[in-house]
Amino acid sequence: MALHVGLYVRQSERRTGGSEASTAAQHAECLKALEHWGIQPAHVAVYEDLGVSAFRNVERPGYEQLLRDAGSGRLNVIMVHYMSRLSRKNALETFDELRPLLANHVRIISVGEHREFHADNPLALMDLLFKLQANHEESLNKSRAIRATKALEASLGGYTGKAPFGFTLVHQTRRSADGKPISVKVLAPDEEHEAPIVRRMVQIVEEWLTIGDTFGSCGKLADRLEAEGHLTRGRKTARQQAYALWDRKTVKRVLVDPRIAGFACEGVYGVRRDGKPSRQVTEYRIVRDDDGSPLSAHAPIISPERWHRVRRWVEERHPGSAEWQGEPTGVLSAMKLLYCECGSYMTHGGSGFKKHYRCRRRVVKPDQHTGTVTVGAKGIEEYLARRVLAVIATAQDHEPAANVLAHASARYAHQQEQRASSLVAQERNRLLAERAKLRHSLGTCPQSEWDDTRHTLAARMNAVDARIAELGNCEQSRLPCSDWLPQDGSDPIGPGSWWERATREDKRAFLLLFLDRVEVSKAHRHAGQSVPTASRVSVTWAGGVLLDCMPVDERLRESA
Repeated sequence: MALHVGLYVRQSERRTGGSEASTAAQHAECLKALEHWGIQPAHVAVYEDLGVSAFRNVERPGYEQLLRDAGSGRLNVIMVHYMSRLSRKNALETFDELRPLLANHVRIISVGEHREFHADNPLALMDLLFKLQANHEESLNKSRAIRATKALEASLGGYTGKAPFGFTLVHQTRRSADGKPISVKVLAPDEEHEAPIVRRMVQIVEEWLTIGDTFGSCGKLADRLEAEGHLTRGRKTARQQAYALWDRKTVKRVLVDPRIAGFACEGVYGVRRDGKPSRQVTEYRIVRDDDGSPLSAHAPIISPERWHRVRRWVEERHPGSAEWQGEPTGVLSAMKLLYCECGSYMTHGGSGFKKHYRCRRRVVKPDQHTGTVTVGAKGIEEYLARRVLAVIATAQDHEPAANVLAHASARYAHQQEQRASSLVAQERNRLLAERAKLRHSLGTCPQSEWDDTRHTLAARMNAVDARIAELGNCEQSRLPCSDWLPQDGSDPIGPGSWWERATREDKRAFLLLFLDRVEVSKAHRHAGQSVPTASRVSVTWAGGVLLDCMPVDERLRESA
């Protein structure tokens, strides 16, 4: 059997150093182990989650894609550096996720621990459960210790989070209830750098209020701060956001923060689109005593009276949520898909025949383009549609295109499965696992028992296949390629085509099935005039596949 390996690498925090836990180091160790295999894999795919915990219930796109690909049969080996990279949840929860894969004879290999786990070895499965539970207990004990430490620091008046803008953290030693010295961190105004900037922001707003300026806004305040040369924290520290500029959201967040008035606060967390709680704090709520009076926690940067006045101004000038939830205006808008060559998102703008996508970068970094990067909206949308349709039309005769189609099919099947009820999905997974066991039994059945056993196993497999068909698995998971392609050899995106009739949302969903990233380079001749779209666009397809040179179906040769 050919080996199709999925390498999974994960790092809980984004580190720039070359630590042993880095995803690059994990990748290198796994590849080194593959070199010593007697049979080299036919295919190796890498799945990465960077800055994601495997202990908390958070989204792990790389891990979820790994499970889907292994469940669909595209992988039969999962390789990790250590099992803790795969999961730190409790053993039963993780084993339930892996059970369908193990039932389909997918092997899990831990390079650092020299372990191989598979369903044919009961001892290996017990070892897997012990290993998963040990990883979970380690994370659980660490989490409990951190929570206990933070609770103790908070009870002594310490601050346990990241210092908000305008403040710095100062270490102090305080006594616990039993008299032990405890080092805590408390907020103090950063008088050297950030606190004066906060006061300047408040001063500008108060000037506008005094003269009755009705045109003042957080956006104009951000422009004033830039013009006066005040540095954001990212530019002051020159770390991950060394080129960060002042913008409307940052200014609003600073001005409405009750902590700049010295109030004790608690974070209010938002809700994701799927209804689950988010890890992002949307606002800070003032903590009050039994009489309803606000509690003070540290020295203020401005007085509470001035803060209330500025907060009312912000709410009047910018009512509603801090995040604008408008509908996307272009087919490629707000999908984390379309990027400029400098790495910035491209946003949709213009009207009529002048609709375009433009680089949203606000400051030039070293080795980046100067000036703007713009591409016509209709041109790039139709170019990508033709490229995708060419992949569909040529998949039978072109192996890389077939690989893209396989990844798109997996995404489509996952979408369809999410729409089905949980009971239907559970039954389908159980039947798929049973069918895999039956197929394995047929392959390992002794020749002496073949005639009697074959009839029994074949009858059961027919029953299982019939039930799977009833659940609609085959129909729901198949890409509707015949609907997308023209049947009469006409223009695939011309009048009467599926693309021409499709809604914007349908087009967006269609492109997301096949594309991972689209990058546009700057046109250096006549501001983009007469420069073919194809020469400026680089496409990364589903699964990270690159198709720089591929045959194009005759019906689709009009692209670019």
